[in-house]
Amino acid sequence: MPVPRITHVRTLEDDAATTWISRWWPTLYEADPRATAYQSPQWVTAWLRQLPSTSSPVVITVADEGGVSAALPLARHRTGSTDTISAPTPYAEYNDLVGPGARHPHIVQALAADLDQLLHDGQNPELAHIPLHSALGRALDGRSTWHATRTRTALVPLPLDWEALPGNLRRQHAKRERRVRAGHAITYARTRSTGELLRMQPELERLHAARWAPAPRLSTSQPDWGAVLSELTDTTAFIATITIDGTLAAAQLCLYRGTTCWSLRPAMNPGAARLAPGHLLLRRLIDDLSSHGFTGLDLGRTAETDGQTGYKEQYQPRWSTALSLTPIRPPRPAAGQVALATSA
Repeated sequence: MPVPRITHVRTLEDDAATTWISRWWPTLYEADPRATAYQSPQWVTAWLRQLPSTSSPVVITVADEGGVSAALPLARHRTGSTDTISAPTPYAEYNDLVGPGARHPHIVQALAADLDQLLHDGQNPELAHIPLHSALGRALDGRSTWHATRTRTALVPLPLDWEALPGNLRRQHAKRERRVRAGHAITYARTRSTGELLRMQPELERLHAARWAPAPRLSTSQPDWGAVLSELTDTTAFIATITIDGTLAAAQLCLYRGTTCWSLRPAMNPGAARLAPGHLLLRRLIDDLSSHGFTGLDLGRTAETDGQTGYKEQYQPRWSTALSLTPIRPPRPAAGQVALATSA
């Protein structure tokens, strides 16, 4: 039988969490090549600085005999008399345990047991967008203490062989190209420096607001994306754009690490909808990334609608699953049952 490994789980909050993340998170991230750009020090720091006054940083660390092996950054969000411990931001497409031991069973099981203990202690932990294929996702999936909601995610392997696509998809892409090339000037670009990134950010937000104006996102406070991108810089992020006849028609914020790119915040000009600028931009982005040695473009979580699923299916992605977990609490006994149990 395997010898049990000794683990120690520690939860830090407020200034202690901020200090720990500032000092140690970059080391854990660099030691974990599977961690996504959504776990980068730049991303984590940017969103900790965006926390409202009703929220505070939390980090759970897991150590064994070799020292701290993995950690999970969270935040405590206060709403009235209720506290919820969850991800620092809803904008991350993926959240996961990070560190050289993030896939070691004894580390993951120790964290899962600690989360169960938080439930037992009356806390309200929630975990959003954990990849099911990750060690943490597998450890929490099916656990009796959690209710899991599944969302499909799409990764386009690169380079994409357009000629190998099914005939109907090739015809759809070709039809869109013919339509937009008929009398229109098309320019594709992506930012190459932090200055370009920050100058393009307000334009992306303008497009995003125009696209979603009929159904604005409900939120008590909107993030300062300029401040977020100032933290990310060109080492972690870029914005890709398409202009049609000199007018910005589509823009897309992307994060990247190594040879993988993550699409985060696509925005299209509703006035150019007939020319399908989102597809126009995505096709050129795919070819651009492929020519620079990227091996995957992650299109993120996908709503089960014809619009989102059908849109991404046209690029023949590999589908995976992300879990969002909320606690399952036993029903409270009726007053009579409590009295009976007390008298017994």
